[in-house]
Amino acid sequence: MRCASADDVLTARIRSLWQAAPAHAVIAERAAAWLWGIDALPMGADRATWPIELAVPADRPLPDPPGCRVRRTHLPDADVTEVDGIRLTTFERTALDCARRLPRREAVAALDQFLRAGVDAASLRRRARLLAGRPNARRLREILALSDPGAMLPGETYTRLCIVDAGLPRPRTQIPVGRPDRPRFFLDMGYAEHLTAVEYDGEEFHTGRGRRHRDAARRTWIRDHHGWEIIVVTKEDILFNPVPFLEALTTTLLHRGWNPAPARLHRIEAELAALRRSHTPSARRRRHR
Repeated sequence: MRCASADDVLTARIRSLWQAAPAHAVIAERAAAWLWGIDALPMGADRATWPIELAVPADRPLPDPPGCRVRRTHLPDADVTEVDGIRLTTFERTALDCARRLPRREAVAALDQFLRAGVDAASLRRRARLLAGRPNARRLREILALSDPGAMLPGETYTRLCIVDAGLPRPRTQIPVGRPDRPRFFLDMGYAEHLTAVEYDGEEFHTGRGRRHRDAARRTWIRDHHGWEIIVVTKEDILFNPVPFLEALTTTLLHRGWNPAPARLHRIEAELAALRRSHTPSARRRRHR
């Protein structure tokens, strides 16, 4: 479980809230994920103001306390645990709740992290089958199918989903690239058969002159020694204008031997055209009114 530090405002807020929470309340969803070491918040969310999720029994209502969001639900005793004096949903139940309740992109990003941290995918699939016919059951199965423990960062998940949603082949994650007598490099995602990769440069790990220089040197070595083409994307590409990198990826794959059926290529062209329309300045203004 996370230990509160000077810059961990969300953990500190959860601990403070818990001092006044009723005995039947349970920390849940994104807040529980955070305590389990999983960042399930939307990209760029403010941890100082994001509502903390509480779960309470349906027959014991609780008005939303300031800074909180209350969900009335049934939680079996087996899905609740206590860590450091705080009652929260278990690791597995938290993964399940995030997968079926968060917006699609955030749900997949959260589940990628849970899988990477060791949640049992087979157990989640069994629980998904038990939920057949209930709200979000079909969506849960979709999220499970889209998930991949190879994503190191939520931004890598978002990048992978952009690629899949555009109709391009699903990329493999964490592709090893050998070096003589030294540890292997790993590419974030890509297509080994076409020597084409996509890498997400997040702000936390890829800023600063030294880091950028190391990234550039690593990618140059991989291109020169193994012939890979590497397309680099950032948060701005994913959130605000994914079309250029998707067009570059499509063109590179076609030049390197990918031969999709005409109907699939037509679908990709249609998806990219729709993305262009939705990411014009006027469209962005309409979404934020």
